[in-house]
Amino acid sequence: MSKKWRLELENALKEMSRAKPQIISSAIVRTDGLVLASELPKNVDQGIVSAMSAAVLNIGNRSVNELNRGKLDKVIISGSKGDIVICEAGPMALLSAITKSDSNLGLVLLEMRRASEKIQEILKQI
Repeated sequence: MSKKWRLELENALKEMSRAKPQIISSAIVRTDGLVLASELPKNVDQGIVSAMSAAVLNIGNRSVNELNRGKLDKVIISGSKGDIVICEAGPMALLSAITKSDSNLGLVLLEMRRASEKIQEILKQI
């Protein structure tokens, strides 16, 4: 992937975090677990985040398929220190965001949907 597209993807993540400061880190990951872009703290292993995000989304997709729940919209994992929200960003990518514990999930999801649309447009050009 050219550096131009990577910069555009990173900018989409930065815009999302600026619009919703409750999002403390995020990543765009291919469905096979390869990181396309990230805004993660230096002490976080992006390989682990990407692999776990892809695996969780895969399990979510399988679950909704097996239980006839339609198309997967999002996966939310809630912990005592915040949430991990994962949604699709096109057929071959996903968007993962880590939030603060006091986050308004409705607003986070709204901003993630906006970012997902931008990400899909960028990825279509590659």
